[in-house]
Amino acid sequence: MPDQETSHAAAVVTLPVEIDLTNRERAYGRLYAAFASGASVVIADFTTTRFCDCSCLNALTALRTRAACRNARLLVAIRPGTLVDRLAELMAIGRQLPIYPDVSTATSRSACGSA
Repeated sequence: MPDQETSHAAAVVTLPVEIDLTNRERAYGRLYAAFASGASVVIADFTTTRFCDCSCLNALTALRTRAACRNARLLVAIRPGTLVDRLAELMAIGRQLPIYPDVSTATSRSACGSA
């Protein structure tokens, strides 16, 4: 799958440039599939995402719960200073999930076992 790669036992799922009600289910379906494939760590890569609505980030809570049920972790990569970063800050997503500024940082933290 071109939008998903595995590195250091972490599945990286690159999300679309824009996520809203019209494509949210498909985008998160790819994240669910990564957990279903047995990945112990899934990184939701929002670094190229320019827009997402509140429902998009709220769906991360359900993903976090699914990850915990599988003894796995969900990490989030969001580029600082973007609209997605600001929305995540307003919604306090960082209190529920570890957020990293890029995929390489998230990947290195997952390899170390810290989140």
